[in-house]
Amino acid sequence: MKKTVDYSKIRGFNYSPRIKPGSDRNFFNGWLNYDHDQVDRDMGYAERLRLNSARVFLAYPSYVQDKELFLANLKDFVRTAWKHGVSTNPILFMGFRFLEEDWKGGFMFQGEAGLRPLAKSIEDPSCWYLGEKYADDVIAALKDEEGLLWWDIANEPGYTDNFVTWYDEEPEYMHDYQAPPDLAVLKERQEKTWEIVRHFCRYVKQADPDHDIGVGNIYIYETEPSGTAPLVDVICFHDYFPTRKRMREMLDMAVELGKKYNKPLVNNEMCCIGRANPYDMSIQLHDEYGIGFYLFELMIGEGMWSRVHGVFYDDGTVRDPSILAAIMGCFRNRTETAIRSDVNQEDYVKRALILGQRVTDAVRNSKRLFNPNVGVEDVLEVAEYAANLLEGGELVPMAYPPTAKIASMRRRNDVDIQEALDYMMELLDTLKKSCHVIESE
Repeated sequence: MKKTVDYSKIRGFNYSPRIKPGSDRNFFNGWLNYDHDQVDRDMGYAERLRLNSARVFLAYPSYVQDKELFLANLKDFVRTAWKHGVSTNPILFMGFRFLEEDWKGGFMFQGEAGLRPLAKSIEDPSCWYLGEKYADDVIAALKDEEGLLWWDIANEPGYTDNFVTWYDEEPEYMHDYQAPPDLAVLKERQEKTWEIVRHFCRYVKQADPDHDIGVGNIYIYETEPSGTAPLVDVICFHDYFPTRKRMREMLDMAVELGKKYNKPLVNNEMCCIGRANPYDMSIQLHDEYGIGFYLFELMIGEGMWSRVHGVFYDDGTVRDPSILAAIMGCFRNRTETAIRSDVNQEDYVKRALILGQRVTDAVRNSKRLFNPNVGVEDVLEVAEYAANLLEGGELVPMAYPPTAKIASMRRRNDVDIQEALDYMMELLDTLKKSCHVIESE
């Protein structure tokens, strides 16, 4: 029976199983070193936020290395996620990594240099049956699973590292960062990529008519040049645009395409603090437009993306509570009606300054009398008092909260009392300036 989906209601996230707890995500080996308990925990975090769908990256090399284990782990993921109310949107192809060559799947590892294509071009349709067999096996394993929502045929097939668009053999500029080929060459190569994408759109749709398909385009404006709009059930795109104006232009274009083809829309990759695309901004605009989305991504790993993507750490703490608020539909007031906090409304800043003076005097007197009666913890207690005022009033950057530094100092055994006093005074000075407090003699 055909599955009916309201795509405007998707509040999803991108996800890849990691090799083992504490390691970074690995698209190629994560499915073979699958940790059920870790996935169960992570999906529990998603459930707490009422996130309802996971877009997961599959890996053809993992399938080739151990098909049975790969499919068993994939099925376990779908069932585990669904237990938490999270559906699954599998990405079938992360690039078209199959060739009729003698290595498993057509790619070989060459140390830190990464993956390199072998001689035979995957543009040759004689190789495509390998991808078809892979698709058949994945579809057979998942098509009857209640948690399967829809299929993403390919992730960013127009991107330069899809192993098709830019080269058959490794060009010189890949090493010395020279200019890429001219636009005519690029257009020709892209069309060869899209030919493969269109083929697998038709193939998967025929193999599983009960579930919708989409293509995870990099940009909405790839939709028509790729020729996939008539073939998919859902028009998908990725967006990391840096300003509200540019995001609205992109969303307006998506809405027009949705109307033109009478198809739902989904942004299945968005949010990157390193691209001036903060989570709350992107979520708020997609809510306004009524477009479903998948955040990139649920978990904060240990690799390069950990610095700009992700909501939860392994222990369930979060990068930024404003992300959670946005997911729940609560957004910061950025209008003229916003009221600036006054943490000195009841003279608590002045109290903090008095406490700071007292503990400073106590330290000074202890040194004079060679009889310490005040310790580091006394100083840090006043520092935390000041830090809580600063953090509560959002008067300091929260990338490394003052309370985190204080907690770190408390865990150390080598903190000198002068170091603690210096930091306490720094926090008190920030309070004075932020709250316009002038101390009288």
